[in-house]
Amino acid sequence: MLGIKRSIAQFVFALPENWIHTLFGGVTVHNGEALNPQSQLACNFARILPKLETLNPIKARKLFADNIRVFDEEPISVSHIEDKLIPTTASYFIPVRVYNAHPQKGNLPIVVYFHGGGLTIGSIETHDALCRRIAYYAKVIVASVDYRLAPENPYPAAIDDCFRAYQYIRNSAYLMGGSPNAIAVAGDSAGGLLATAICLRAKKEKVTLPVFQALLYPMTDVSKESGSYEEFGEKFILTKNTMRWFIQNFAPNGNDRLNIFNSPLLTDTKDLKGMPPTYIATAGFDPLRDEGEAYATSLASAGVKVQHRHFSGLLHGYLQMTGLIPAAKLAENDFHSAIVSFFETRKF
Repeated sequence: MLGIKRSIAQFVFALPENWIHTLFGGVTVHNGEALNPQSQLACNFARILPKLETLNPIKARKLFADNIRVFDEEPISVSHIEDKLIPTTASYFIPVRVYNAHPQKGNLPIVVYFHGGGLTIGSIETHDALCRRIAYYAKVIVASVDYRLAPENPYPAAIDDCFRAYQYIRNSAYLMGGSPNAIAVAGDSAGGLLATAICLRAKKEKVTLPVFQALLYPMTDVSKESGSYEEFGEKFILTKNTMRWFIQNFAPNGNDRLNIFNSPLLTDTKDLKGMPPTYIATAGFDPLRDEGEAYATSLASAGVKVQHRHFSGLLHGYLQMTGLIPAAKLAENDFHSAIVSFFETRKF
């Protein structure tokens, strides 16, 4: 069944752009920005699916995983992949999957990756193909963290797991073939929130910070809804109701939403000083657009070197639509290039 779905999707998404607009509605334009035609097709596809917030978490996770397998690329071959279990002081382990596409090089930079999914859905499996590509094209070791999910494990479970994983990976970097002095963090959506939260927590606890952070269409403020929630909260795959569900699952206590680890956009500018150089990517038709842009501005105001890339015609989640949307692939290439450029111009 998956093969049939993928074949049909590949055929439809390969149609000429004028056909897409004729068959599936005219060009969608907002404030002078046009939605990419294949992204518009993705929106049409999403409308026939159940809304995540109407499902229980287990069914929502399955639906998300199934959709990723249709829209994402086939996983590429990577030389070395290893699953590890990080011990904790409690009675559980944190799963981590390590990817090394260039093991012959040694002493490689490491990107600790946190998957998206509103802290409720997603896993190292849903982001496996994405992490393989980062390892291969950005020439880094990727350590993908399978943190605990809400609502079964609300705040602070995910942040605690990711911080423990970051510290463990720093201490084990040489054993992984990497350098403890060249560790970055990255994540998409909620994973972007976790990546920057780990930087803020490391700064607060006087732990060595990552040398770089890459935040892809990140959540940066769960305390309030920005204007882009209203602009793009209904028809563009990620909806404001889904976001409300995610936030309620993760931080049911309203006071927790004001914590800077959950809403880094609330951090005082003085407390952002010393954060690592940052790559932030935002999508034009995304409820999280405004908070991503605002966080880029806040970091820059604090003297942090920020590369802000805005992909005006794309949707939230484009990193896992590269199998069907060529413009998403170009945006992903920009992300890879930013990692390569950062590590090539620095000695560690």
